[in-house]
Amino acid sequence: MPFNDQDENKKDTSFISEKIKQRPINRKKLIQRTIITASMAVVFGLVSCLTFLLLQPLLSDKLYPESQPEPITLPEESASDELTPEEMFADDNEIAENEAQINEENQKNQLEEAIASYALNGSDFAKIMTSSLKGVADEASRSIVRVTGVSNNTDWFSDSFENNGASGVIVADNGTALFILVPSSAVKNAKNIRVTFSDESMADAEMCLTDNVTKLCVISVKLSSMQESTKETIKIADFANTNFTNLTAVPVIAIGSPTGIQKSVSIGLITSDKSPLYLADSNYKIITTDMPGNSDSTGAIIDLNGKLLGIIDMTHNSEENKKNRKVLENHISAIAITELRNLIEDLSNKKPRAYFGVYGKNIPAAIRDEMNIPQGAYVTSTEESSPARKAMIQSGDIITKLNNEDVISFDAFVKKLADCAPDDIISVTVMRQSTKGYTEIKTQVTLESATHD
Repeated sequence: MPFNDQDENKKDTSFISEKIKQRPINRKKLIQRTIITASMAVVFGLVSCLTFLLLQPLLSDKLYPESQPEPITLPEESASDELTPEEMFADDNEIAENEAQINEENQKNQLEEAIASYALNGSDFAKIMTSSLKGVADEASRSIVRVTGVSNNTDWFSDSFENNGASGVIVADNGTALFILVPSSAVKNAKNIRVTFSDESMADAEMCLTDNVTKLCVISVKLSSMQESTKETIKIADFANTNFTNLTAVPVIAIGSPTGIQKSVSIGLITSDKSPLYLADSNYKIITTDMPGNSDSTGAIIDLNGKLLGIIDMTHNSEENKKNRKVLENHISAIAITELRNLIEDLSNKKPRAYFGVYGKNIPAAIRDEMNIPQGAYVTSTEESSPARKAMIQSGDIITKLNNEDVISFDAFVKKLADCAPDDIISVTVMRQSTKGYTEIKTQVTLESATHD
């Protein structure tokens, strides 16, 4: 029967049914995959960061190149810049300009009323001079800073920190940093260099170069590390020309630390300004004064217009220098600024200077003609273990050529040496006196360095 057959088929297949069982979760593998994925993400992130850090400066320099700061170049001097004794005194207009910062009109009216009311006597003149000189000193002191070498155990609140260091002079600004000339003794063995400006604000400084001959160095302070108010307060020192005039008996002001105390001021006269400073490979001049000083005196000497005449440096009042020039012991002396200009440029630009190791002088034309002496740079002595001594150059020799270029004087020799660099091998021609007259000698000299970081 058909109907019964269908029922039978249903009975036969009723036990067959498909049941899909869900696969169990392997928690161990899931955790492993999660950890691997997270680790790969971290690695990818680190690689991306490292790649960005490495490429960012390169791409930044290519896309947005920074303008390089201009090298320090001090303006050239000429005879037209010559100072006359009259120009050493600030005129009425300049004095008025200095005093105008406080209250120009009131002070001018008061001065006119005082002059109209009575004749000036000695006491009144002294008061006016004192007020005027103070204004000049205050204005010039904006270019003076205190430089202190800082060690790890420096007590910032102690008197020793306040009195340590030396006064430096702001000599240049290249748009990104200030450059300060200071005796190297102020920062010797210092871990950090701290500069205190005229408004008592502070900033860290970096060493540019130190000159082993003069014991002067140049340090730099980034403008970005300075307060805006400080930038408006300070000024770059205005250089005077000391080469074309006689400064003897000219009144001057010493600022910085002329007495060894910060922000002290002295007033006096120049006693001499043409005496050579007895240093190797140089033609620096020393300015001596009648102002009392001591071994701690630092700072600058300015004229009555506030222009920089010299850098106070008492370290060269040595017995050797006293033999070669007349000095007033325990009186302030300074290196004339004109001869320091090239040195300041080189130290500011981190240009190493060559060391030869000779002391010398120019031979006056009259003496040269009378005694039939060859034209050149007269060598008075050589330093022990110097390149000159190693090349057998000796006292009495006359250097006539440097790298086959004529040398007509010791000043010319110093200028040509400034164009050389440490480790240069130069040819030197000297004339040496013998029983038969002068004999030409040629030698090779390997220059050393006169500067260090």
